[in-house]
Amino acid sequence: MSVETNARLVFPVMGTMGSIVVSATDVERLGSGVVDAALAAARNCLDGLEQRFSHYRRDSDISRWVAGETVAADAVAEIEHVLRECGRLHADSDGIFRARNPRTHALDTAGYVKGYAIGRAVEDLRAHGLRNFVVGVGGDAFASGAASDERPWTIAVQDPRRSHGILAMVEATDLAVATSGTAERGDHIWVGDDPTVVAANMGILSFTVIGPDVAEADAYATVGFAMGEAGMAWVAGHEGYRSIVVRPDGSAVSDAALVSAA
Repeated sequence: MSVETNARLVFPVMGTMGSIVVSATDVERLGSGVVDAALAAARNCLDGLEQRFSHYRRDSDISRWVAGETVAADAVAEIEHVLRECGRLHADSDGIFRARNPRTHALDTAGYVKGYAIGRAVEDLRAHGLRNFVVGVGGDAFASGAASDERPWTIAVQDPRRSHGILAMVEATDLAVATSGTAERGDHIWVGDDPTVVAANMGILSFTVIGPDVAEADAYATVGFAMGEAGMAWVAGHEGYRSIVVRPDGSAVSDAALVSAA
């Protein structure tokens, strides 16, 4: 790997694709050996959190915990932490954010865990000395530092009408960009306790949140999408967070700075 180029890793995780890009600045400063070790640690972190929190795997820690089986103490502590955060978000959103599927009443922490996992991977990369990188999983990403001395990272926001289309670009330095919509998982977000009311009926195609914490941004995007365009005001009530909403006609509205059309 040339020290003049970015380092990049792309891999499947959490039912979608993950990616990590490290700036050429960090590769040159730390050396390819350190960067490769950091990439491996971050991927292992994401894989490990999938194993811990997957509701689709019978052998995951959370599935075994729900079934009343014995799991490791560190797994219990982390599961309880995530559930407390989900409870906080439930209260903050007046019940819109929820950690249970109203159709099945089964525990479902997916609205928080993906962003949380990205944040944990960010911590691992920084622990290895990296400063300038982007970690992305599905429609969520966190950009640390800058792409180079001359420019920030640029994060693409997907056009929900086209699988490979880009709607907008966000200039990001130490910022998260998280999107909720039906593009990847269909009608998976519910509004309140009624299992027949899904957020896809709220009159928007996607809801993107930009802010300093990726776990919060991920959860706020879920809440915002469930609220529809009115969710922009709710998100803006949280310091440092702004939104991009895509309407059914493909037009976008945003209260965020550093956003440009693709």
